[in-house]
Amino acid sequence: MNSKRNKILFISQYAGFVGGLERYIYNVASLLKENEYRVYSLYLQEAQEKEKFLSIFDQNWTFKEIEEISEKDFDFTTIHKISHPIILKKILDRFSPTLFVHDHDYYCPKGFKYYPYKRINCHRYYSRFFCAVCSSLVPPRHMTHGLKHALRKNFIESEKLFRQAITCKSFVVLSEFMKWNLLNNGVSKEKIKIIHPFINPPLLEKKENHDESPSQIVFAGQQVMSKGTPLFLKALSKLSSPAVVSILGSGSRLEDFKQLAKQMNLEDRVTFKGWVQNPLEVFMNSSIAVFPSLWQEPFGLTGIEAMSCGIPVVGFDVGGVSEWLKNGYNGILVPERDTTAMAGAIDQLLNDKELRKSLGKNARLSVEKNYCKQKFLNQFKNLL
Repeated sequence: MNSKRNKILFISQYAGFVGGLERYIYNVASLLKENEYRVYSLYLQEAQEKEKFLSIFDQNWTFKEIEEISEKDFDFTTIHKISHPIILKKILDRFSPTLFVHDHDYYCPKGFKYYPYKRINCHRYYSRFFCAVCSSLVPPRHMTHGLKHALRKNFIESEKLFRQAITCKSFVVLSEFMKWNLLNNGVSKEKIKIIHPFINPPLLEKKENHDESPSQIVFAGQQVMSKGTPLFLKALSKLSSPAVVSILGSGSRLEDFKQLAKQMNLEDRVTFKGWVQNPLEVFMNSSIAVFPSLWQEPFGLTGIEAMSCGIPVVGFDVGGVSEWLKNGYNGILVPERDTTAMAGAIDQLLNDKELRKSLGKNARLSVEKNYCKQKFLNQFKNLL
């Protein structure tokens, strides 16, 4: 037995797979169970592939069943994204959890951490007045009395959520960038721990498609504005090299982005594959991965997933991306929103096979060294 403190409760918004956060929870719970921990789930909503997600847990409860369990039933309790202040308060009243901060929701009422209209990234700390104004800004043509009321209610709830979240006894973040955000928002340094995610690198038995024409480019992410699909399509329109593209992921803007690709005459080069259960299989048979996020990524899990398959990544320099994407070593980092620079970087890799192989090899080594299971386990044990 690894420890006497081995009963771990995961509290999360969803039971099922919505995006990288749910894959993170599933992978962490699986790893802990492999190492003789017992893992439990308390969730609010069901999502796709709920049965698979919950299969790894020894027992699970919906939030309606919260009265059936108490803190004494577990040795360590973690929260992974709860978006409603009343629910968060009930959890904090019942448990003394460690809050794993995966995004900007707790200190940004809109959650995106960028300004409306032009979507310029915001680097301010939480301010009740400024954030209230920012969160209320929508195009005048969309402003109605009902929307005004909804925005006001949303801000009040966000304010409560922020005030409650910062009272947690301890915090875990995935990057130095997220630690900086918490420090700027009043969380003391002593309460914050950085634990990088881990990847189990697949065997590199990939198809030798690098010599084929056109080459394969892959982008995996939720199909919402913040993940940057329109920017990626714009970069594709500027490529001078032949390539075909797979875009993985579902989301509220998926159909809009399909129409945008058609309007840009890219439908013959781009395939939207929707939700893919195992994106590593697609990465394994691709030449390059792209990471075109518009928002300030807290980390960027799909980036190191791609690197674990031995392919380089081209990504925008936003948020925590530069902590794992090292320009000229395991990929190419380009200025945020610079689609011309992104197109140039992709062209460079498509046209230089040796550079692509070299960066891909380093990408794999980066994952093996910095994002391995044992390193994660050692850091997690220090939380207990």
